[in-house]
Formats: sequence, structure tokens, C-alpha cells
Amino acid sequence: MNSIRVSEIKILFQRIIEKLEDEYGQDSELELKTSAYRLIPTEKWDDFDSPENWFSATQISLGDLQDDLSELKKLIKDKDRHTTFVDFDRLASILREISKVENPVEQNSKSKY
Repeated sequence: MNSIRVSEIKILFQRIIEKLEDEYGQDSELELKTSAYRLIPTEKWDDFDSPENWFSATQISLGDLQDDLSELKKLIKDKDRHTTFVDFDRLASILREISKVENPVEQNSKSKY
């Protein structure tokens, strides 16, 4: 079974923050260009039995980056607000957007890997 320690996740987040600060500065504001995105529910990530159904409305829902950001900012401002595992998904959507902007994958390029 694969595993990772909480302390290792902490190190990874620290490294990601260091990268953002090196690239943009400590308190720079990053513009998020995407609003809506396709959200594959985590319980479907390893469902390879019928990949032809992945793009059906029942398998993939619509996520809203602005809603994710709004809810995360509430978490930032209110120290008494409880963090939930949904916040993990919200933060993941923000990180995916930053990655998409900074590390775009061209649709027509042929990978050698």
C-alpha cells in the first residue's frame, strides 16, 4: 500500500509556497483565468471499467473556481471556521489552475514518454 506522512505533506506544501514566492513574490495576487471546470469525483478516479462513460453528465460534474475561492477565503478570514475535506478539493482546484496557467500542456504535442 502506498502511504505518505503528514510531515511529508507539510514539506511538500512548504516547497510549493517557496516556489510561488520565488516566482511571484511573497504577497503577489495570482489571477485565476478559469471559472468553471470539470470535476471528476474522487470516487471515480480509479473507475477504469467504463472510461467511455467518463464524460457523461452522470460521471463528471461542474466545479466553480470562484465558489472554491470564496469558500477558501472564508476559511482564511475566520479562524474559528472548521476545515473540512471539501476544502482539500477546493484548494486542489486552485493549485490545478495555477499549474494549468504556468505549465500548459499543448493538446497537439506528441510526448516522447
